[in-house]
Amino acid sequence: MEIFTKDGEKLNELRGSMSREERKTTYEEIRLSSSPSPSFYMLVCISTIIASYGLLAGSTAVVIGAMLVAPLMGPIFGIALGLSNGDNTLLKSALLSEFIGIILAIGLAYIIGMLPLRPEFGPEIIARTQPTVYDIIIALTSGLAGAYALVHKRISPALPGVAIATALVPPLATCGLCLAAHNYQLALGALLLFSANLIAIEFAAASVYAIAGLIGFDKRNGSLFTTFLKRFGVSCIILTIMAVFLTNTLVQVYNERALGDQLRLLVSEQVKTTLGASLSELRYEKQGENLQVMAVVMTPRELSSRNVAEIEQAIQQHIEPNAYLIVRSLISRDADRNGQVFISKSEQQILNQQLTINELQSKTIQILNEELARIPGALIDNVSIQKMQDNNPVIMVEVSAPTPIDPQHVAVLQDKLNLQLEKPIRLIVRSISTQIADDNRYLFEEELEPLSGEDLEFHNKLEKAIKDQLYRQKPAGKLLDFHYGAKEDYLLVLMQVRTPEIMSPTDVRIMEQALQEQIDENIRVIIRCSVGVDASSDYYLRGYDENLPQALR
Repeated sequence: MEIFTKDGEKLNELRGSMSREERKTTYEEIRLSSSPSPSFYMLVCISTIIASYGLLAGSTAVVIGAMLVAPLMGPIFGIALGLSNGDNTLLKSALLSEFIGIILAIGLAYIIGMLPLRPEFGPEIIARTQPTVYDIIIALTSGLAGAYALVHKRISPALPGVAIATALVPPLATCGLCLAAHNYQLALGALLLFSANLIAIEFAAASVYAIAGLIGFDKRNGSLFTTFLKRFGVSCIILTIMAVFLTNTLVQVYNERALGDQLRLLVSEQVKTTLGASLSELRYEKQGENLQVMAVVMTPRELSSRNVAEIEQAIQQHIEPNAYLIVRSLISRDADRNGQVFISKSEQQILNQQLTINELQSKTIQILNEELARIPGALIDNVSIQKMQDNNPVIMVEVSAPTPIDPQHVAVLQDKLNLQLEKPIRLIVRSISTQIADDNRYLFEEELEPLSGEDLEFHNKLEKAIKDQLYRQKPAGKLLDFHYGAKEDYLLVLMQVRTPEIMSPTDVRIMEQALQEQIDENIRVIIRCSVGVDASSDYYLRGYDENLPQALR
């Protein structure tokens, strides 16, 4: 075999150091690797199984192992050599081997994909369904390296690295898995990647064979370049079309990535204008001419519709006029050892004022409970701070009592509050007339005598049992008052509690059963429940009233 230039000169210098015997040996090796055989198909099956499970497991190392076992590059080299020399026998054998290998790999991967307990597709699979022009460049250089390693025995150990670079079986396995999942778009992308690799390797290998002298050439039929184009013109055209198409795909991928970077940067900057807020996640999707953006924001307080509109307007102005933004606010608070951080001065003032109101409310309840205990049947229903101007609050108290609280008594209570709170306040009492009766008489019609001896011991034991059980059922609850008396053959206990939520009949039954076990089996319970609780910014407070320092009472 001899290669001639356009002027008819031999290109022996391009044929390297290959002797005639070496070229014959190399030709025979390519022919053998292109021939269909049981061992060839066995290797295709083994590599496909390894690749399929490696792709499903998301293991790059396992996928690389499948590339090393895969024998599909041999028939591609045979196709290139058969086309180059017009060797129809070699060409048919190589085409048959490659075609059956392709069908076998896709079919076996499809069967694996149909098995139960198939996981979701990970990045290893997705990466082989979005080919770009980079894949053609890799396949061309891999084909050059593989063919060069074949014709130069000194560098044949490089062939395993070439097998890893070309990655022929993983795209076919990806195609079969995607077909099993009925995701035909991804399957087409994987098949396109394999096709681009096949044509690029074939074209590159033929170029090396021409230079190495493995191609028979008669200068009477035209120049080497003309003959090469006749035999590989179709492949060259297909490769060019693929390159143009995949270049467009690469541009789209780049534009998508640039769009994502722009959106994240802009939305992140806009979100940071809210103190303590930060962008956690951003997703976007093109829907026709519109761009829908979903932003997940970590923030101390949820972003208002006005904040969202401002961010959306910024996106429309700088990135995409037809953008639509949805913001999901995840409420989060950051704190150090000194308390909450990322809080504005106005928010801090509101928080401080609320803490002052809560503290004032708790102290008021404590003081009034002590005073109203002298009025049989009088119970506090609600305490609210109506005004906080110049640190002179107006306190509204709702009291349930058999008889209304008269102005003289209100004046006494107000003086008591002024003295203990050490600040001038105005007290308003709203009396709600309440009569509590059993089947014999109205309760609390007369003042009860002070308890002593066994009666006092029983009273204290009952009070402790009620408080302990209330804490077990409602840790943030508080016993405001309780009364009890004999009725027929049982002891009726009436208590008033304050809890974060209304106590249900089931809760009352649990309380009753606990008191029956600890105090008296004939106890019956009625609970008057007021909704309310003392709370800080972090948790509910139990017994806040009792735990106040004496100086603050």
